[in-house]
Amino acid sequence: MTNDIGVRESQLEKPPLIEWAGLAPVPLAERHGKTWHVGGLWFAAQLVPSAVFLGVLGPQLGLSYWAAFAAIVLGNALGALGPALMSTYGPLTGLATLAQARALFGRATGVIGVLAAFTSVAFIALGAVFGAQALEAAFGINQFVGILLVFLLEAVVSVAGYRVLHQFEKVMAFVVAAGFIVVTIAVIVSLNASPQIDVPAPTDSAGSFILLAAITFGFAFGWSHNAPDYSRYLPQSSSRVALFLATYLGIGLACVWMQLLGLTAATLLAGANPMLAIFTLTGGGVLGAIIMITMYLGVVANAAVAQYSAGLQILGAGVSLPRPVVTAFVAVLAFLLTLYLNSGDLSETFSSVLLLSTYWVAPFVGIWMLGWLPSSRYDTSLRVAAIPVQRLRVGWAAVIALTAGYVFCLPFSSTAIGNELAATGSPFAWLLGGISRSMIGGGDLAYPVGIVVGVVVYWLCMKMRRARIDLEK
Repeated sequence: MTNDIGVRESQLEKPPLIEWAGLAPVPLAERHGKTWHVGGLWFAAQLVPSAVFLGVLGPQLGLSYWAAFAAIVLGNALGALGPALMSTYGPLTGLATLAQARALFGRATGVIGVLAAFTSVAFIALGAVFGAQALEAAFGINQFVGILLVFLLEAVVSVAGYRVLHQFEKVMAFVVAAGFIVVTIAVIVSLNASPQIDVPAPTDSAGSFILLAAITFGFAFGWSHNAPDYSRYLPQSSSRVALFLATYLGIGLACVWMQLLGLTAATLLAGANPMLAIFTLTGGGVLGAIIMITMYLGVVANAAVAQYSAGLQILGAGVSLPRPVVTAFVAVLAFLLTLYLNSGDLSETFSSVLLLSTYWVAPFVGIWMLGWLPSSRYDTSLRVAAIPVQRLRVGWAAVIALTAGYVFCLPFSSTAIGNELAATGSPFAWLLGGISRSMIGGGDLAYPVGIVVGVVVYWLCMKMRRARIDLEK
């Protein structure tokens, strides 16, 4: 029998080969692992060509090398704070993100689950294209088959569950890192150890700087809503400071490395197929093929983490199927989305989807942090997690705050979609980047605006609720 949070009661007696626990709290007796294990998982998940591709965007935005360098470091230094903070809540309750979110959003957690799953699937689809390109460059495998091979392996890992996923990521942290070390050396040698590259003269450095910082921020910050999923098996006594640092450094260092690698190699990776450029850069042949295999494995490691969370997020929407079944279904959806993204301009598609699919995470994190301030939140989360989502009341304060945060941040956004609407004179153009284009030169301040608006609106809603309760007494 499978209950509302995806746990089969008959399988709780002993640890199964495949994880079936879903959103159920992890019993204290089953807690295990070290905080640095979580850091290793996050480090491995960022060693992916899609992160390298973000660095290549620097010159395309008209930034000089060192301006882009600073934007990348700043974006990741701030972006990694979100998942690092969120990660510390996993060991407290042994609950995944969506199970804990029920205490804040109530019945509306179902909507949050769908939204979060879409974000995870978007990350998977954007990265899988690069995995297919790596196999094509090394072995001539066509794009469709290459994408299919990415999803076959990552589906096996993510469907198996937490323990298999952690072991896989632990190995990939070394294997994929070795491949990228070779690529880094090849790039430095090709540039005669000089980071200076020819880039277009900056046209609007302030706006472009903010935009690149926002894009790199979003790549790191976008993991925030997944973070507790990978720390909930840790012992409750785990140091929150150590867990914060492990997550922060795992994500931050890997993202900065990948993106600076892309920035430094921007002129070398120019073209329709950056993976083919890397294959050529490393000399092709057997060595190039080995490097392409590590790139493929990096994509799989990244996708497996996102897909595991996507399965939990669909369970959070109230689906009553077993976790492995839901995770496999998500793999099919991500596969189809990848085929769609692969049919267009990847550069514009990548940045637009990355930004629009993660803006909501900013007010979500702000609401989460403010909502967890009461000391009673721990017991409330455990109690509410056991109640079917359909029986909960809607957490209107959190819903209104999240909606306000997302809507009000959009005029401060900068996406290709918004620019296209502005070019056609669409009345919706102001909503998508109107303030960005007219006042900050195309810079993107959607994330900080989303956090501030989400926190302020949630605080006001809760204050009004408490005032109404006091009047009724």
